[in-house]
Amino acid sequence: MKNCMKRVLSVLLVLGLSACSAGTASGSSTKDGTFTASEKGFGGDVTVELVVENKEFKSLTISGPSESEGYGADAIPVLEQEMNDSKSPDVDLVSGATHTSEAAVTAAKSAFEQAGLSYDEKETAAKGEDVTIDADVLVIGLGASGTMAALNAAEAGANVVAVEATNSIGGMGNAAQGMFAIGTSLQEEKYGDNMQTDEEYWFNHLMEQSNYLANAQLVRTFVHESAGTVEYLLNKGINVYLSEQPQQIAHFDNDIVYHIWNDAKPFVTLLSEMEKNNVDMHMNTIVQSLITADDGTVTGAVCTQADGSTLTVNAKSTIVSTGSFAGNEELMRSVLGEAYDNSFVMAGTSLPNVDMMWNANASEGELLTMNHGVVANAEVEVADELMLNTPILWVNNLGERFMNESLLKDTVEFSSAVMAQNGYAYTIVDQATVDRWCDQTQENTGTWIHYWDQNIIVDADGNKTIYHAPVDKDTFLADFDTLTAANEGIVANSIAEIAAFIGCDEETI
Repeated sequence: MKNCMKRVLSVLLVLGLSACSAGTASGSSTKDGTFTASEKGFGGDVTVELVVENKEFKSLTISGPSESEGYGADAIPVLEQEMNDSKSPDVDLVSGATHTSEAAVTAAKSAFEQAGLSYDEKETAAKGEDVTIDADVLVIGLGASGTMAALNAAEAGANVVAVEATNSIGGMGNAAQGMFAIGTSLQEEKYGDNMQTDEEYWFNHLMEQSNYLANAQLVRTFVHESAGTVEYLLNKGINVYLSEQPQQIAHFDNDIVYHIWNDAKPFVTLLSEMEKNNVDMHMNTIVQSLITADDGTVTGAVCTQADGSTLTVNAKSTIVSTGSFAGNEELMRSVLGEAYDNSFVMAGTSLPNVDMMWNANASEGELLTMNHGVVANAEVEVADELMLNTPILWVNNLGERFMNESLLKDTVEFSSAVMAQNGYAYTIVDQATVDRWCDQTQENTGTWIHYWDQNIIVDADGNKTIYHAPVDKDTFLADFDTLTAANEGIVANSIAEIAAFIGCDEETI
């Protein structure tokens, strides 16, 4: 028996959050019943279920099982309570959970519209007065990099103004568990003089992984400054610690370079530090354009604040640290090509920040993505993990093997290989391998897999191992039934059946 699964490329970009927005929804004739709508949140779908009885609002529930603990997951009950209290989907977004909040509000408005149920919209505040202010340094975007830039400038004595399109700081940094760093005090404590790698090694490694398309000067600076960032966070009381071991099997022979922060909300601490250092923060403020002098020097920005007023900032130095790449379909398509339609692109702002910089004559440079993993079906787990992380046969839509299966040791490398196949690949596994995965009598199934720390199996002596524990056969088969029902998998009894499923030449496969 052969098992075959479709694969869809997933692209991960670390970008800023999207700006908050509010829409309107109203219906003509109200209907009784249960109305459901879903929208993409931060980690997955956020679903709203609205119950209408006797043509009146009865109840509303929100679910988002994939939203991040401490952020989106905590925002869901708050949003649910406010919508039930007001009998309206038009509620304020929860600070620190913009993506989840926007998804819940949009889904709720859709459910209200399905039901034809009207609601009271939030009153629009009167437009405020236009303001012009001066600064030594203007920071646009308070994600991870912008937050650090604003705080460092303020600590150096500069008068800093910072504008952020959302109502919270940290951006996609809130989703990160930690960071790369080389040469930290934590590594010195662990390894002493026995470090196997250094800055030069990691610079070359990162350049190689980008096929030498990345900006070498920026990569060099990133690697060199990484240790200082960790020490800075430690000095601020943010508990950073070394991972238990490298996070991918491809790096098992290397030093541990992944530093995790043990503070669930590191940006809470950094926000407090910015307030102590008098950073003038303007939240829910969107930059419309950069101001330039006759010689092309950027001298500030024109912004729109939440109340509709214009904020003009005249600055001696301007730092732009925003997203707007992943949310821009035209730009993403220019990089991914046809594979864009097969890609999962992690949410990013669609604000005109890249265009804004180009309009100020910034160099367009080379637009790149970091291809970071592939997915089969969001509803399967065991089968997905085993198929992705075991060196079985991968073929493209022509039925041709296109990569050395050892690339599966590194998510960037194997997903980039899939990217080269327009974002689709098929995995083929035989019954003997499935039986080995599901053999509960075997102490070691022999499959290698790159799991996060919390998923690595611990033996009786407390030592962490690198093999996957045997899986329950019924669970695996149930997962595969899900794939088959979605036409994303097939249990085949011949090469001809596999070729028909893929749509390739039988002789080739």
